[in-house]
Amino acid sequence: MRKLKRSEAKLIKDIVHQNHTVIEIDNKRYFLSLVEEPEPMKQPSKTNTKLAQKYVQTKLDILRGRNFSIDDVVEMMDNGVL
Repeated sequence: MRKLKRSEAKLIKDIVHQNHTVIEIDNKRYFLSLVEEPEPMKQPSKTNTKLAQKYVQTKLDILRGRNFSIDDVVEMMDNGVL
């Protein structure tokens, strides 16, 4: 796999965005497709104040050196706190 330069990546994205997923180069046809969509990072919703308060409290607890069990950490990750 080769990492594309910024200009090359923009060109490929534009081609795929316009639904022209088959391109021809040197009399060879290539099919372009998205292999993996990056997942957005989970952040607590500002409308969910309870979760936001828990997020702030957890952050303060970590800074104060409180120890957490593995189960606590997994639960916080599942709930989007970490």
